[in-house]
Amino acid sequence: MSKKAKLYLLIMINLLAWGYVGYRIYTALQGDDDLDMNFQKTEIKKIEEAKKEDSLFLSLNYPDPFLKGGNFSKERKSGSKQSNNQILNSQSKTPVLQLKPKAPEPAPVTLDVRYIGLVKNNDKGTTTAMITINGKSYFVKQNDIIESLLIQEISPNTLKIKKGKELLVITK
Repeated sequence: MSKKAKLYLLIMINLLAWGYVGYRIYTALQGDDDLDMNFQKTEIKKIEEAKKEDSLFLSLNYPDPFLKGGNFSKERKSGSKQSNNQILNSQSKTPVLQLKPKAPEPAPVTLDVRYIGLVKNNDKGTTTAMITINGKSYFVKQNDIIESLLIQEISPNTLKIKKGKELLVITK
């Protein structure tokens, strides 16, 4: 084929491609006229919600943590000026128990340390250990402190960690 024939062939292919793109855009903008929308009215019933009264009253007779020695008001803000204890006593006719909050007992701290692996950078000469402490993953280097644990020594199979005065040796 000559150069002119190839040029005319490429022009025709280009015109066909752009004509197709233009046709697709035109039909997308025109939309479909044959859609028939049948709207039917349906009745919507409104749901009426009954207002519920609270059956729980707070006994606010503990000291305010922000005021030294101050107490919360024992009177209800809305309605009558009775205290919460009087309202509970008049409704239930049973004595109200005053519970004193106990200080929470400290839970025993369990430490789950696992040595996953070692990453060694030969160019810089640094070693980084991959460990998990209680399910959280960390990348640590020697002398790093993570969750009050001091990483003392990192070797390919063991990891020495100091917790307070206790020395832990973790193996893979």
